[in-house]
Amino acid sequence: MSAKGNRELVERFYREVINERRLGAIDELISDDFIHNGQIRGRRGQREVYEEFLAAFPDLKTEIVEILACDDLVAVHRRWTGTQAGPFQGVEATGRQVDFESTAIVKIRDGQITEYHGVVDMLRLMEQLGASEQSHRPQG
Repeated sequence: MSAKGNRELVERFYREVINERRLGAIDELISDDFIHNGQIRGRRGQREVYEEFLAAFPDLKTEIVEILACDDLVAVHRRWTGTQAGPFQGVEATGRQVDFESTAIVKIRDGQITEYHGVVDMLRLMEQLGASEQSHRPQG
């Protein structure tokens, strides 16, 4: 694929999987040997991650703020917004709105996403969920 085609593939992934909740698109867009930040997750493992994420934030939306493509690599910076309605990373549902960012370099091979190397502003996300408040609550 061309750099333009790879860019469109990444845009399609976030549009369909996150914004349209079409998790079945993962089977087409992510390779079976998919690697996430050095960890082999495969297609199935990555789908499980997105299922949990979308269960915790059922109205989650992502907006691509910046995207650049060169050969088989696509760099993408995203803004995420949503409401926590289910447990996430040990934090029970809060009903709180979140607004955070992430940046990644995505590798494409044969029309599928094969690798993701990125960062998510987890500190900002967890602060918005009041994670430190929950962890300091007396137990029992």
